This record gives sequence, structure tokens and C-alpha cells, in this order.
Amino acid sequence: MPEIVALSWAPKSSADRFDFSLDLSEILSCTGDYVASVSAGVPTATGSATDLAVLWTSIVNGLACVFLGGGPPGTTQTVRVTVGTQQGRTISQDVALAISTYSTATSAGTVPTLPDGTPVPPNAIRLPNGSILTDNSGQPYLFA
Repeated sequence: MPEIVALSWAPKSSADRFDFSLDLSEILSCTGDYVASVSAGVPTATGSATDLAVLWTSIVNGLACVFLGGGPPGTTQTVRVTVGTQQGRTISQDVALAISTYSTATSAGTVPTLPDGTPVPPNAIRLPNGSILTDNSGQPYLFA
């Protein structure tokens, strides 16, 4: 039976709003493939206003990036990251994230969004008039 290696990110406090990344370059190294889409969720969320929440996902320098806020202090949460590649591969990975007790329970907060509620990551292409360039499905084009 192969050894199962659990992934985890460095702990954050509930008040921290921070981006975390997955580097899939080793997995994709011999394929000629690359990360084309990223989504994430928190299956351990309970519906509380202070749950750990995904505020946006993006691709930055080939890394799958997830921006997180909130989280119940003193718990370990699971973030499920799903990556789609240009050649059609799908990789889902659970990552553990400990929420420290350095702050009290805090809501995740908000980030800039498009009129339909789609979060705008910081590497979205902004046009001279300030609007965000989007594809036909309404997703922002990114500097990746």
C-alpha cells in the first residue's frame, strides 16, 4: 500500500486574510500540461459567519492560488482545491489548514467582485476605464 502524504499549509489566525498556493509542476513535469483553472471549497465549513471561506482563486506564475479568510480558532479546516489543466486533467487535493488562537473568530470579509458576484483576484486584467476584462462565461482574464 502506498504511503499517503497529507498536505498542510502554515497556520493562520481567523483575522488573517491570506493567499495559499499549490505547486503542481512536479506532477505535470513530463506531460507538457499546465494549470488552466482553479476552484476551491471548504468541506469542513458549518454555515457559521466565521467559517473559513474561499474569497477568490487564481493562477499566479503557474501556481494554483486560493485566498482565504475567517475560520474558527483552535480548529483544523480542510480546503479542497480542484485544478483543471489545459489538456483536460483534473486534480483534486485536500489541504489541512490550522486556525490558530491568535485572534477571536472573525468573518472572512469581502473582496472586489464583478456585478454578478464573481470575485476579482488581484491578477485580473483591468482595462483603462477600470472595468475587468472577462471571457464569454464572465470569468476574469488573468495575468498568470
